[in-house]
Amino acid sequence: MINSIVEKPNALALTQIDLADVGLDQIAYIRPVVIDEKPAWSIYNAAGEAVGATPTREQAMVAILQNDLTLHFVN
Repeated sequence: MINSIVEKPNALALTQIDLADVGLDQIAYIRPVVIDEKPAWSIYNAAGEAVGATPTREQAMVAILQNDLTLHFVN
């Protein structure tokens, strides 16, 4: 799967089919944010689009797991 993407010469962007091939529709990550002047945790899909937010880190992790997504930790 990943090899087919890497082998594409001069590929500037991945298509939705390419993303589905590597499973990126199944990966999510969280980051701390401030919403309405309050700390929160935003949930992002692998493409970097915000898909939700929760008041606590634990709630964000549970939401990802309840939606059958894989939680990816970022630094």
